[in-house]
Amino acid sequence: MSAPYYTADGVTLHLGDCLDVLPTLADASVDAIVTDPPYELGFMGRSWDASGIAYNVDVWRQCWRVLKPGGHLLAFGGTRTYHRMTCAVEDAGFEIRDSLHWIYGSGFPKGQDIAKSIDRHRDDRAQILQVTAWLTAARTAAGWTVKQIDDLFGFNGMASHWTATASKAASVPTPEQWDQLRDSMGFDDTEIRPLVAELNARRGTLGETWGQREVIGQGFRVRRESDVQFTALSDGAYDLTAPATEAARQWQGWNTTLKPAHEPIVLARKSTGFNTTVANVLEHGTGGINVDACRTGAGQDYRDKCASVVGITSPRNGDTLGDWTGTREDSAHPAGRWPTNILLGHGPDCADTCSPGCPVPEFGAEARFFPVFRYEAKAPASERPRLADGTAHTTVKPLALMSWIVRLVTPPGGTVLDPFAGSGTTLEACLVEGFTGVGIEQDEKHAELCRVRLAKPIEATLFGTVA
Repeated sequence: MSAPYYTADGVTLHLGDCLDVLPTLADASVDAIVTDPPYELGFMGRSWDASGIAYNVDVWRQCWRVLKPGGHLLAFGGTRTYHRMTCAVEDAGFEIRDSLHWIYGSGFPKGQDIAKSIDRHRDDRAQILQVTAWLTAARTAAGWTVKQIDDLFGFNGMASHWTATASKAASVPTPEQWDQLRDSMGFDDTEIRPLVAELNARRGTLGETWGQREVIGQGFRVRRESDVQFTALSDGAYDLTAPATEAARQWQGWNTTLKPAHEPIVLARKSTGFNTTVANVLEHGTGGINVDACRTGAGQDYRDKCASVVGITSPRNGDTLGDWTGTREDSAHPAGRWPTNILLGHGPDCADTCSPGCPVPEFGAEARFFPVFRYEAKAPASERPRLADGTAHTTVKPLALMSWIVRLVTPPGGTVLDPFAGSGTTLEACLVEGFTGVGIEQDEKHAELCRVRLAKPIEATLFGTVA
């Protein structure tokens, strides 16, 4: 393996494909694995999010190898693809222990508005079939085969679309392609050529009914300026319109997706082998989760509830619980409640004036039972490194969230591996929590984002004192 891309006290980052780098790491050399692999959704057209790597059993098998017995793996996934990643993790030998769910309220639905799509739709099927039928007749008259047309352009099957009789398969050549067909086959296209040009000119244009929609108001697109402030873009105004056709009115209010409000995280563990959990913890330091370090802070209501349950001042009922009579100390843990597998996107700095869509008020008093973080579906600008050329990562997790996760499964002084380092949030969380971090990132610009993030003084991470 080549020299690491970046090293500093407590952090090592390797540049390369994790399938190439992981085999170079020693067996049982890390205490925990915390990672945010591609969700395989093709996010914003990015090729790295559509490679299938998250489903590759070999990746997780290598992770299993480098993890100590009893060590935990935590990996984020997409709601539509999480199951495939989890199956790959399990097939690699891990025991699936739980699923955590990071809940937030500011996800943006990216579905298709059915009513608007109906009014946008352009139906040129009849005219397209008119062209393909004409070309089929001209091909037959010229004694050409479909394969000859394909060979003329170096295609493999496109000619079957140009001469199709079914609307779903039919398509029209470009004007340039049409002219080459005419010159090669020697047909007279005086009557049909204008329709070919017209259909090509209309490609990608909206249907006529779109322009007939009545304007009934005005909306504004917004840009996030900070965690709680939103500012209208100067050119963000757009018209609110009503359906123009009966079909669109029938499907008004219908869409193709729900608003995203959570991301699942698989919690898996490498077997302790023939060891009991206790023996494994004593030998390797792995096997358990750090409950006390991740408890949910609680107030006097929690202590009062615990006191009422155990009966501090009341003798036990001798008929049902025996003859013991006396008092008992408050059983409330000073650090708060036991951590749950639900993680809420909300924190103290929005407790009084929550951001729009914040899920915590909807949970009401029950929100006190869950770990809570600052309300944000994305990391704030201060946690999103950017290169001089403007390069930034598109899917950065909040630092507080990743710090809680590494703290949950890593023993004191332990080593955390992130085989999909991204912009380095997991590695920065290791610095915050006092762990050793090992990261792998195959994209060189993303690796440079990690370097920028990790090169800042630790005081900037802990206290925000350095820009």
